[in-house]
Amino acid sequence: MANCTKKTKYNNGGLVARKEFKGVGSIEGSLSGNQNYRAGEIKASTNLGNARVTASKFKDSMGNSSTNYSVEKQLKNKSSAGVKLGKNQSVTYAKDLGKGFTLKAQVGKNYRGMSISKPL
Repeated sequence: MANCTKKTKYNNGGLVARKEFKGVGSIEGSLSGNQNYRAGEIKASTNLGNARVTASKFKDSMGNSSTNYSVEKQLKNKSSAGVKLGKNQSVTYAKDLGKGFTLKAQVGKNYRGMSISKPL
């Protein structure tokens, strides 16, 4: 078995478990719920060349579910480009503007937007 690290976190009645396989990728699962609602998601990620590929599956007790796939590539000029496939398809571009500022532009089927942000 590959070298791996495991992390488990509990928050607000939920559980998040992540297993990192060094040099291969990671698997993350999350479960949450209460008396009236339950939800779960599993996500697998790996690096292929300079791109990060992710697949995820979500399901809840109200009958909602989704399957998503995404690819994100780091570019040379402190920026990244990505595409998300699934129910809400989108294309994203992000660039580090320096001094902690990030520019992000996103376009989807029914929406588009641009933001500049800086963490507090």
